[in-house]
Amino acid sequence: MVQHDDPNHPDAVERPQKYDWQHLPTEKGFCARLVLPFFSTKYKTDMTQHCLLKSLNTPLPPSASSADEDPAAEQLHAEESTALLGAPAAEDALWHAPDITSHFHPSTFFSVYHAHFHRAAPLLFKKLRARAYNIPEDEYAAKFTRALRPVDGLGFSGSLFFYTHDRALILKSVGRRFEYTFLYEEMLDAVASYLLAHPQKSLLSQITDVLYTFDMRLGDWLGISPGHYLVMPNVLQGLDKENGCRKWDLKPPGFFEPTRDLVPDAVKSQAAKTGLADELDEPIVLAPEERRRFLELVERDTAFLEKMGTIDYSLLLGRWPADQMPEITDGDRDWLKGVRSGDGKWVYRATLLDFLWNVDQLRPRIMRTAGKLLPEQTVTTEPSRYREAFLEMMDKYVVVPGEEGRFYEDSDDEGEESDEE
Repeated sequence: MVQHDDPNHPDAVERPQKYDWQHLPTEKGFCARLVLPFFSTKYKTDMTQHCLLKSLNTPLPPSASSADEDPAAEQLHAEESTALLGAPAAEDALWHAPDITSHFHPSTFFSVYHAHFHRAAPLLFKKLRARAYNIPEDEYAAKFTRALRPVDGLGFSGSLFFYTHDRALILKSVGRRFEYTFLYEEMLDAVASYLLAHPQKSLLSQITDVLYTFDMRLGDWLGISPGHYLVMPNVLQGLDKENGCRKWDLKPPGFFEPTRDLVPDAVKSQAAKTGLADELDEPIVLAPEERRRFLELVERDTAFLEKMGTIDYSLLLGRWPADQMPEITDGDRDWLKGVRSGDGKWVYRATLLDFLWNVDQLRPRIMRTAGKLLPEQTVTTEPSRYREAFLEMMDKYVVVPGEEGRFYEDSDDEGEESDEE
């Protein structure tokens, strides 16, 4: 990998992007070699992971030792500093989301894949890792000492994905402006407060870091190099379909989906088919008390998401044969680590994902207006309506031992109604 150290850059990190010629075929002509980096997957992934790891391995400032203090006290300190000095305290940015302000600098403007990433609210996320997620800081930092693994085929949103070397964490890009605007302006502080109030008692995805850059870059304008990434645990770590494991990405099935409902199966691409939400074809079997606890988590978490005005979120569910996870016992109730099924056959993991589609942002408002010409969709409905349908779905999908037949009867009834329509 080429080096990019440049003491003249305002962040004193790296200089403008350079092509790594060793990745390109030497028999190609000069013009071809000049253009190939735009189409070289290896060059793109190597440069992107280099920049991501550079940010994640940058030490926190000395003031990070105060990360165990109360963020409310830090906010009060910032407000007092503003009143006395006429400017906010520098450390306030370490606790809160960054301001959405684009920056121009000649050394980054023509970069295609190279980016100067920063960690958003690093002290806040350090506190979350310690108190809400129970992740040791030294173990977390060790995840980023080796190269990342690029991932294909995880979604239909156009996002880029990387695994850490042990697949324990996943880095997902956030390319839509309305999503990262909502994240920084409203969701980040709110979800952090919510998760700190309910440590290890939530199904919401445990965001462990947010990386961002607001530098104006050619790659960002072309839509090929996202400037924002979420770091999250990989709840499907170790899932192997060949060993009897399965996974589903679940959304309420009653909404209209243009790709599914208008495009004939014969002409759908495989990417389009895999990008659709799944329909569960077997019940989630839980003991009565565990079913009650699980549905209470879903109700509480979706109430928070409704309050935040978000829709189109989903439940990512993984299922393993119980003998592959003997360490998970009947008393375990952490859905990110594993919960044993009520009949003892399986171990489930689950998390709520993709909760950045806020109905008050400009693009979702436009889509809701245009969507009135079509039946109700997951991206055009109201937060309360989406939550209601989501809860109905989970109530149907989760059964106690001995009631599995109810799930299949309901599925058959819905299939007959769909055929009649």
